[in-house]
Amino acid sequence: MAVRCLSFHAEYRCHRTGACCTSSWPIPVEADRLARMRAALATGALRPLAGAGSCFETPPGAPLETPALLKIVDHRCVFFDEANGRACRVHAALGHDSLPLACRQFPRLVVRDPRGVSIVLSHYCPTAAASLGRQAKVTVVESPRAFPTNAEYEGLDAREALPPLLCPDVLMDWDSWWMFEHLSVELLGNSEEPVTWSLARLARTVERIQTWRPGGEALGDWIRQAFGDQTHVDCWAPIGLESRREEVTAAIPEGLRSRGALDGCGPPDVQTMRHVLAAHAFANWTAHLGRGLRSWLRSIEAAYALLQSGYGVRHTDLLLRHLADPRALAERWSAAEVDGGVRRAARSRRAGLAIRS
Repeated sequence: MAVRCLSFHAEYRCHRTGACCTSSWPIPVEADRLARMRAALATGALRPLAGAGSCFETPPGAPLETPALLKIVDHRCVFFDEANGRACRVHAALGHDSLPLACRQFPRLVVRDPRGVSIVLSHYCPTAAASLGRQAKVTVVESPRAFPTNAEYEGLDAREALPPLLCPDVLMDWDSWWMFEHLSVELLGNSEEPVTWSLARLARTVERIQTWRPGGEALGDWIRQAFGDQTHVDCWAPIGLESRREEVTAAIPEGLRSRGALDGCGPPDVQTMRHVLAAHAFANWTAHLGRGLRSWLRSIEAAYALLQSGYGVRHTDLLLRHLADPRALAERWSAAEVDGGVRRAARSRRAGLAIRS
């Protein structure tokens, strides 16, 4: 099975910035990892921060099978060792495989489908964010050094699901979806046009592709021709920045919305903006959870809207990748589709999807 990522993520390595360990996130510890940690704590092989007391918490009234949560002290995980290289004490004492799943996977965001594994990084991670804007040309890389084929990848599992929807009543096929995704990355990441023109060209391409129906030209050929149309874009319908921001905010659980306050950054430079948009076009969960390519396009517009509105790159991904509920986002963005009343295909396709994060 192929493993692929974007070229500017292909050399990723953790630089121990500690952002994931100091964000006050509730991190569940699976039963087998919990047993390892408790055994190491009992022997002294693993030690928490001084004065931490208990290292684990369980929500009051939770069922017995509920995973424990790593304890947070002053917004930090009890095993985050800032004084000694900003390292994780669990990782140092027991190895990577003993970490909770959330820690093992961050900042990876994964889609698994019948063709392979697609990986994009959350730019909330400062190391991932630092990779943006450095490459002149963005490509999709297969078998990248950073992500070996035999590694553990968890996220959105679409291996038993139907392919993404072209529109509410028409499915794509997996080969055509990978082609569409690849060409979208090239358009957003490598065009020499203004970013707004690239978005307008992508919107026009989506509209053209959605007119395809079975029985005529092959979908792959239709997609290739739509992306190959170089007609000048002389009219761009402005993206509703406020609407996209409101959609994102509405998909964030009430208790987390205080973390989504505007950070006041200006928009990033053009190359960084292009890379962020390409990263949101790739390994995109909305393509699988939404009801068509317009829904997918809304997710790209949302990233652009947040960046243009003064959210920095890291904060934009914090909102879109971590705080917002991906199913709630997909449902809201699916309002962009002209739904002719055919929802059964969407429901049956989504029934085969599994999310683990």
